[in-house]
Amino acid sequence: MARAFLILGGTMIPANRRTLAAALTAATLALLSGGARAAEPFKLVIGGDAYTEAGFVSQDRDNGLRTTEFRNRMRLVFTPSAKADNGLEYGARLRVRASSGSGSTDADRAFLFANGSFGMIRLGMVNSYNDDIWVARPIDYLPLASSDGVAAWLPGSPTLINGRYAGTDLAVAPGAGSALQHSITVQGTSTKIVYYSPRFAGLQAGLSYTLRNDSTATDVNRVKAASAANSGATTNFQDIVELGLHYKNSFDGVDVAASAAYNLGKASASGSALDRYQDLRAFQIGGRVGYAGFSLGAGYVDYGKSGQNKNSAYAPFRDGARGWNVGVQYVTGPWTLGGGYVYGQDAGSYALRGARKLDVIELGVGYQVAPGLLIQAQYDHVRARSDKAATTATGSPNDTGNVALLRSVLTF
Repeated sequence: MARAFLILGGTMIPANRRTLAAALTAATLALLSGGARAAEPFKLVIGGDAYTEAGFVSQDRDNGLRTTEFRNRMRLVFTPSAKADNGLEYGARLRVRASSGSGSTDADRAFLFANGSFGMIRLGMVNSYNDDIWVARPIDYLPLASSDGVAAWLPGSPTLINGRYAGTDLAVAPGAGSALQHSITVQGTSTKIVYYSPRFAGLQAGLSYTLRNDSTATDVNRVKAASAANSGATTNFQDIVELGLHYKNSFDGVDVAASAAYNLGKASASGSALDRYQDLRAFQIGGRVGYAGFSLGAGYVDYGKSGQNKNSAYAPFRDGARGWNVGVQYVTGPWTLGGGYVYGQDAGSYALRGARKLDVIELGVGYQVAPGLLIQAQYDHVRARSDKAATTATGSPNDTGNVALLRSVLTF
């Protein structure tokens, strides 16, 4: 039997017992590998990332809001793995993060995996294929490929403070995050199965299946009617299937990458016979080219009217959710400079006609101080247009703002 080891600081330390996850992994993959024996012992690799960010915000709807704030996040990634004598690599991955505003720590990734000549399989709490491999505008000047980080600095769903609107009426993607995101995020990290095919001539196919996007980890949720009754829309979907493609190659120094994906799923029912929520139909496409340090890219995400209620009370007011982005970047030595434009929209209020829209013009710069250590600066000009009514008492819900961010990023 293979012995388990822990690798810390380059030193291999024997472990007295395996974790339950490792035992389940070995039992499952023994069926796939035909009883192959481990050619290498289990090893545990620890990595992660962290950032600290300072922000300055100036916006029209700043009633009762500060202009400055700090935020930070740290994540640790634990990956126990082994390799069988037939070439099968198998293991698990756990990502623990300190990111909650309450100071608590949680895990947002916990899955088993297997890599071999058949491709790669992931089982558990993990993001979907498209959310892992998406291609759009280049954003290496942003922290850890976070395409919509500026949204966190603009309070969504404006409230009335002393009778006046305060905050930004942000457009959102169905089920997850702002409309500025560059991938299909409706599945989140709910428990799922994800498959990556081997790559042929630069092309890879992928598939993911999620039973429901409102259940993860040890949660067992067998309820069919999981949507709220008499609502304008639902963000709960079941039996979500994603089909995707990813391409990357290089031709005489020109790097080319592209992605495409399609999601379909069943909207969860509610307890009301009057509700008729629309099923999930969403797609993403994107491409990028690079040469001599320069790169140019663009992407498009469309959710259509996924989740919206066909009930006649809301039917006249529906508009689709979608977004697109374009950007350019230049990397030379330790420097990265980039900029881009991002647009996103959703239906906004389901009791009002029109769409809620968000435009962002962005500039950024990054400098690598040392291996794994970056300093970055970012500027965003944001314009948000609401479908809510403006009155003499409340003022306009539309908002224009400028966000300046300075951060340090550590990856290890």
